[in-house]
Amino acid sequence: MDVTPISQVSILFVEDNKVTRGFYEKILRKHTRALFLAENGLEGVEIFKKHLPDIIITDISMPIMHGLDMIRRIKEVSDDVQVIVMSAYSLKEYFLEAIDLSVNGYLVKPVDPDKLFSLIDELASNIVLKKSLAEKEIKRRVAEKNLKRSLEEKDVLLREIHHRVKNNMQIISSILKMQERLVDDIKLQAVLAESRNRIRSMALVHENLYQHENLANIQVPNYVKSLAGNIARTYRDQQHQIKFNYDIADFFLPLDVGIPCGLIINELISNSFKHAFNDKEGGTISISFKEIRRRFFKLVVADNGIGMDPDFKLEDSQSLGMRIVHKLAQQIDAELDYDFSDGTRYELQFKL
Repeated sequence: MDVTPISQVSILFVEDNKVTRGFYEKILRKHTRALFLAENGLEGVEIFKKHLPDIIITDISMPIMHGLDMIRRIKEVSDDVQVIVMSAYSLKEYFLEAIDLSVNGYLVKPVDPDKLFSLIDELASNIVLKKSLAEKEIKRRVAEKNLKRSLEEKDVLLREIHHRVKNNMQIISSILKMQERLVDDIKLQAVLAESRNRIRSMALVHENLYQHENLANIQVPNYVKSLAGNIARTYRDQQHQIKFNYDIADFFLPLDVGIPCGLIINELISNSFKHAFNDKEGGTISISFKEIRRRFFKLVVADNGIGMDPDFKLEDSQSLGMRIVHKLAQQIDAELDYDFSDGTRYELQFKL
C-alpha cells in the first residue's frame, strides 16, 4: 500500500443500509489503515469509544439512534474527530444542525465516490500533519526534559568540583599556616603568608562560583571585596589603619580571566599593605573595576601612601609579586600603566 494520507488514518463508516454499507466497505477498506462498520448510531458510539477512529462517515436517518445524535455523543468524547455526513435528505434543519456540530463535510446522496475520496484525502492530510506535529512536539519535550536533566546533573557535578577545589586549596593554605607557626624567621613567615594569600585568592574564585547560579563566570564585586578582606586579615596589625574605597561595577568575568585579575589585585593590595604606609598612621587603598565600553575593562588599584621611586620599572623589578603582576598582565593581554607621583596607582585595561 502506498503511503498516502488516507492510508494512515482509520475510518468509522455508519450506515443502516446493508447494500450501501457493503459498497463503501469495498472501496474504503483497501485504502485506509483501518475501517470500522456500524449499522446504527448507538453501535457507532460504542465502536468509536473502543477504537477512536480518525474520521467518521455517517448517514443521518437511522434506527435506534439518529446520525446527528451519534455525532453529538461522540463529540463529547473527542471534539477533534473529523466528520462527514452523507444523507439522502438536503433538509435545511439537518444542514444547520450539522453545521452547529462542526461537521467537516455534508454530501447529499447519491454521492460521487471521487468527491468523497477527495474530501477524505483533505481531512486525512490535516490529520496526518497534526499527528506529525504532535509527535514532534512530544519528542521536543522529551529531548528538552532530557537536556534539562543532563544540565542539572552537570550543574551539580560542576558545583562539587568547584567546592572540592576550594577545599583542597584551603587545606594547602592551612598547611602553610602551620608551617608559618613553626618557623622563627620573620622573612620566611612573610613569604609563607604571601603564598597563602595567593592560594586563597584562587580558592575564593571557586567559592564564588559554586555559591552562585553562574558556574562559569565570577561575580566581580563580591569576589574583589572578599579578596581584599582576606588580605586585610593577614595584615591585621595594620587593618584598623587602612581603609578600602571600592568603585566596582556589577559584572561577571570568565574563570580564565578572573583568576589572573584576582592574583594581580592580591599582589597590588599586599604590596600597599607592606610598603605604602610605613611612615603614615593610616591610609586608603582604592579599587576600581569597570567595563568602560563593551567587553573592554579597566582595573585600577591605587593607594595614597608614600609612593615609589619615579624611575621604578615594573618589568625590571626583582620582587616576586611585581614579576607575577607583569606576567599575569601579559597572560590576559592587558595594557599595564602605573603612576607613582601621588602614592601608587596601577591601571590595567584589557578586552575580552
